[in-house]
Amino acid sequence: MDFRQRLEQSRVQLVGGTSEFDPDEHFTSLYFATERGSNPLCLDLRLPDGSRKAVPYSYFTEINFDADAGIEILTTQKRISVTGRNLKALYEHLITYRVRYVQANIGNDTEEDGLFVEEIRISEP
Repeated sequence: MDFRQRLEQSRVQLVGGTSEFDPDEHFTSLYFATERGSNPLCLDLRLPDGSRKAVPYSYFTEINFDADAGIEILTTQKRISVTGRNLKALYEHLITYRVRYVQANIGNDTEEDGLFVEEIRISEP
């Protein structure tokens, strides 16, 4: 069993045995997009001020999800926090290393539900 299969198996066990998530599905929203069929080399973090930072997936050491606190990505050099609303779909795509970019809020959230990336913080570990 390869790494991706082990990840999916553990994710299915956490969710309760059934999976609505398809890692091969292409996904695009205002806040993130995935690659279909190939894995991008870097995660492109797009900040509200227009600046961007690319972090190589090969530097990732851990990805954590908490429904209240958001997503925490630990790399060999940085700690990345993604906060917002309904981030589970983003997390599920991140663990397959298929997310091409994550866009922080640029003032276009008019919904009261649905996926929303409020803030991306990058700090030293």
